[in-house]
Amino acid sequence: MVVTPWDGGTKLYEHALDVRGAIHETVAANIANEETPGYRALHLPFHKALQSAVQGNGPLLPTKTHARHLPVIHEGDRPFLSVTTTLNGGGVDQNTVNLEEQLTLMAENNILYMAVAQFLAGRFDGWRNAIDEGR
Repeated sequence: MVVTPWDGGTKLYEHALDVRGAIHETVAANIANEETPGYRALHLPFHKALQSAVQGNGPLLPTKTHARHLPVIHEGDRPFLSVTTTLNGGGVDQNTVNLEEQLTLMAENNILYMAVAQFLAGRFDGWRNAIDEGR
């Protein structure tokens, strides 16, 4: 039995922040490669990645090779991999990055990341208030 200090809602917020962070890294990689000939833009769909994170489905799982090894991750914290590649479009250099689209995605993702972080902070504030009232 895995004991977690978080309830289900808090764990969901944690996964959402992880996914938002991965989306940020994906969009940042696209922006960094905007001038790279042949580069194909990557996309990490939020809902698919969150579902994968919540269900613990992911192909990138470190394994214990010896009984005395410490676990790298817990059973419910498996990383996800739902990145898709944009294959269509592209100019003469076959680069499929649309800079304006990527900057818009980055701004949108930043806003949504901050919203999830505020929801999570509200949960912590509620717990802190409950603890303080018990004194």
